[in-house]
Amino acid sequence: MEATVKKNSAESLQQQQIEVRQLVMDGLKQAKEGKTKDFNAVCDRLEKKYNDAEV
Repeated sequence: MEATVKKNSAESLQQQQIEVRQLVMDGLKQAKEGKTKDFNAVCDRLEKKYNDAEV
């Protein structure tokens, strides 16, 4: 039972990492296309948000 919980947790974490990477790549694409107002402000906001997030 404990092994199953750890496996599910690891799979969930891996899926979340994939989603975050995709969001970052989408954000970079938007920045390159000029669709963001201030790239540094966006990065600062994301850094603040995720520095305080529970892992």
